[in-house]
Amino acid sequence: MLTVFSGGTGTPKLLQGLKKIIPEKEITVIANTGEDVKISGVHISPDLDTVIYTLADIIDDEKWYGIRGDSFKTHEMLKNFSYEELLKIGDKDRGVKLYRTIRMKNGANLSEVTEEICQGLEVKATVLPMSNDSVKTRVITNRGGMTFHEYWVARGAKDKVKDVNFLNSDKATPAPGVIEALNDSEAIIIGPSNPITSLGPILSIDGIRSTLKKNRDKALAISPIIGDKPVSGPTGHLMKGLDHEVTPKGVAKIYQEFISKFLLHHEDKAFRDKIEKLSIDVKLANILIPDMSSRVELAEKIIEILNYKKNS
Repeated sequence: MLTVFSGGTGTPKLLQGLKKIIPEKEITVIANTGEDVKISGVHISPDLDTVIYTLADIIDDEKWYGIRGDSFKTHEMLKNFSYEELLKIGDKDRGVKLYRTIRMKNGANLSEVTEEICQGLEVKATVLPMSNDSVKTRVITNRGGMTFHEYWVARGAKDKVKDVNFLNSDKATPAPGVIEALNDSEAIIIGPSNPITSLGPILSIDGIRSTLKKNRDKALAISPIIGDKPVSGPTGHLMKGLDHEVTPKGVAKIYQEFISKFLLHHEDKAFRDKIEKLSIDVKLANILIPDMSSRVELAEKIIEILNYKKNS
């Protein structure tokens, strides 16, 4: 089994590649739920849904959010009444989220509903929320505290970041299956997602942190930064706001206690020695994955580095 830590953009691209080269049923994904929010009465789990839609081959891979070819009639109708939704939710996507909301109101937890959604969309991989407890990412800026969606979607990351908090993470416990996946996996991948708000919430949960530390020798992380530029998203703003160096070395230092291997872009050789001084083995590859062939190529490279043997 191979376990992957995922946010909602960079890592799902890698999952597409992994799915092409190893049996999907061997993949377990632990997804960030720190950005979960209720909009128009429905429970939205953005990163969970992006992972599920990716594995179901229905993701809108232009926006990396929602379902490919979806309509937005409900969203547009709401706008007729001057009701603005922070996130643009497609009609099919809203149906998935509405199902989640109904089931959770009737007593199911997030893990149970996630498994049901995966079954309904014929996803063979195991997809796990990081926790069934509510952990909320709070970005503290010069304008005050705000949710990640307010910071990134509504305000375009234009506010100066002063801190990032993961509310209730000190009380949250890992979702069922998470600890077992980490202990039982032959290899663990920390994907090329934002280390602060995509993967930070997962690592903020004590049970996950301590278990990952114990399994450090089989864990690899992929840099989401090339040179001093993030591949996508607000990673640079967030890292800078928390006084992290916005380079692959800065990312490696965040993960230092959790990983033994780090995948660096092949043009970033200058960082290799600096990262290896952190007792991390550095490997080089083309980590830019704009299309399926490059995603498969990177997945193959990672499987080779991890010496992962397919079980079937």
